[in-house]
Amino acid sequence: MVKPFLTSRGESVTVSRELGRGGEGSVFELAPESGKVAKIYHKVPDKKKQDKLRYMAVHSSEKLLKYVAWPQDTLSDSKTGAVVGYLMPKVANRSSIQMLYSPAHRRQNHPNAAWDFLLFIARNVAAAFEVLHAEGHILGDVNQGNVMVGKDTTVVIIDSDSFQVDANGIIHFCEVGVSHFTPPELQGLSSFAGFRRTVNHDNFGLALLIFHTLFGGRHPYAGVPQKDGVGDSLEGDIKEFRYAYARDGKYRGIGPPPRSIPTSMLPFEVEQLFHLAFTEQGARTARPTARQWVVALDAVRGGLKKCISSALHVYPGHLAECTWCSLEKIGVSYFTDTGVAYVRPVTGFDMGKFWPILELVPLPSAFVFPSIPVFALIATPLSAEAMAESGQLWIRIIAVLGGLLMIAQSMKLVIPAVIVAVLGWQFGSPKENKARADEHRKRKQSRDSAKANFDRLVQQITSSVGPQGFLAKKAELAALRDEYRKIPEMEQHEITHLKNTAQERQKKKFLERCFIDVATIPNVGPGRKAALRSFGIETAADVSKHAVMQVKGFGERNTRAMMDWKASCERKFVYNPSLAFKPADTNAIRKKFGTRAAQIERALEAGLGELKSFAAVSESRKKAALPTLEAAAKQLAQAEKDLSVF
Repeated sequence: MVKPFLTSRGESVTVSRELGRGGEGSVFELAPESGKVAKIYHKVPDKKKQDKLRYMAVHSSEKLLKYVAWPQDTLSDSKTGAVVGYLMPKVANRSSIQMLYSPAHRRQNHPNAAWDFLLFIARNVAAAFEVLHAEGHILGDVNQGNVMVGKDTTVVIIDSDSFQVDANGIIHFCEVGVSHFTPPELQGLSSFAGFRRTVNHDNFGLALLIFHTLFGGRHPYAGVPQKDGVGDSLEGDIKEFRYAYARDGKYRGIGPPPRSIPTSMLPFEVEQLFHLAFTEQGARTARPTARQWVVALDAVRGGLKKCISSALHVYPGHLAECTWCSLEKIGVSYFTDTGVAYVRPVTGFDMGKFWPILELVPLPSAFVFPSIPVFALIATPLSAEAMAESGQLWIRIIAVLGGLLMIAQSMKLVIPAVIVAVLGWQFGSPKENKARADEHRKRKQSRDSAKANFDRLVQQITSSVGPQGFLAKKAELAALRDEYRKIPEMEQHEITHLKNTAQERQKKKFLERCFIDVATIPNVGPGRKAALRSFGIETAADVSKHAVMQVKGFGERNTRAMMDWKASCERKFVYNPSLAFKPADTNAIRKKFGTRAAQIERALEAGLGELKSFAAVSESRKKAALPTLEAAAKQLAQAEKDLSVF
């Protein structure tokens, strides 16, 4: 029989089955209707820890309980006994935040969660930190294991007994920490015992959790080294502020991993918050606060777009193109639709009837380029410095005439006359004139620039009006027509390929459930696992010698350990022919090609409208462009006139 515990009010509490066990204590279930659980320590805490728990239990609040599994009462084994545990809210039906931001885990457990779901989680994490900091407390040991998320995106922070708590001026320190969540200025600290954490330290961990959540679990300091001495360890790169996604990443000697989500998908103001959080400035002054993150992420949430290709493709509204579609073009899929069988909508589009109608659209008449008016222009006069050469010609003329006159008057003066002529010619000869040369170069550049601008406008107008623009548009539509006609063949080809590779795909799906983060692999600890995740390597299916060798710190020995672990996973695989070909597999293919067919249909119908209105639109475009063209022609004529004075 389990001995009951007593609360601070003397009420008896009996625990039942063990829900979880950690290094410090175990969590036990109470009566289901209580909505609470009990944490019982393996050994009696010291007096200071008991005082901390008593203070926390007395200073619970509704705000804290909304976001934190905060102690609600202490537990003792007798009326006068020591505190051996505490009661806290039951955290049910929630997953560690890593199960959400890890693409591999999310595909298994939350396949229909889109990026807006993750964005709301990130926002709620910030809201939890905001409440904790407002109460004067510090989380301290920030890591992915103490943030739990529900299916409704609500967040609860657990392990609150490890928080740094300010008990009316008495500080109860947080004496633990995870190295790859520790801010740069604290890296290398031998122990957190007696060390006072600050809100700014917490804000580093908060920014890291938000980055993980929004960017597929990637670590902001794990990237591709661009110089020696970089990337040897994740902790070392954190210490040196080697933020891999920074715009000055080359200066830091590191760049983002291949095929990663670009931080530019966020508005610049939000991207800058990450830069502040992960670089020297944030450590010196202040990193973005929890409140700043709440406001910034709410602003992003208020302007989201949804891609027509997939209901799961949600992205920030400032972008012109879908981020997830762009990544899929290079073979990276973060969000994939699953579910009910896809039925291609009946659109009423008939290519056999549509294309003959398009062919009947008449070719517009040739564009006759208007004559540009002849401008009466006056060349810009040269400056006095540039004119200096011509002012020396009179010396040469007088010298030569004077020499000839002397010769004519008396043959005895031939030699002096020649000397006068030579000296006059020498001193009267034009000297190199830098001002003149500079002016010539400047006017030539102006002429060349004006001509390039004029030619560009001519080409632009010609390509958008008349037969040239019409035929270019028609060729574009013809390419779409050809692709549209091949869609049934391409779809069937993919389905056939799917059937032929059933065993290979089933094996891949099995390996996708072999997660690196829960595996025991020699010499591959939490830091190296975080680095692997930042390169998109989360499961045995992602492991290959080439992929692992790209990650700094994985030489031949560690890569061999990863390959051996993958091989051990493969040996557990058993092929099941009855599960080889699922309706969901063909569903995904049909949806992909059905979506593309719908896109082409819309593009063709819009293109037909453009061709029909081409003649009228061409005329209006021409009229709109003529003033600009005339101004460019005048500028060119003036530039040529200015150059003609040389």
